[in-house]
Amino acid sequence: MTAHTKEMGQLPLYLIYEAQGLWEEKWRPLQGHPIAEAFTRVPKALVEHALHGWSSPLVKALGLLPAGCLRKLPVPARECEVRRKCPFYDKAQCFPTAKAMPWCYEPGGVEESIRALVSEAISLWREGVYITVVCEEER
Repeated sequence: MTAHTKEMGQLPLYLIYEAQGLWEEKWRPLQGHPIAEAFTRVPKALVEHALHGWSSPLVKALGLLPAGCLRKLPVPARECEVRRKCPFYDKAQCFPTAKAMPWCYEPGGVEESIRALVSEAISLWREGVYITVVCEEER
């Protein structure tokens, strides 16, 4: 989703909805994981207000920029999981904040069952997208 804001212009958002304390099924394996702590949590009302043109409360609630989320990744996730056996491994490029991070990058230090989700989150953050968990009520 792209929200049109006065404060930040076009604001790319990836929304993950939470219902009864559980995230939508695709992202549920990351719920409670340290990497997911970088996801912004906002009440549903703020997203609805932004859709109707009142974006200021949502912008204030966003928190860390996507580039900052990449820098806050746990150290093991900043290293490629397959670096030891990859013939193309380049220490200068095979990490999330590198300008030319290769497409084959796999975050290290995370269970194989959630590695694809962490990779997707890293890709979204690299594109400047805010990953936002939309919760039912204010916290």
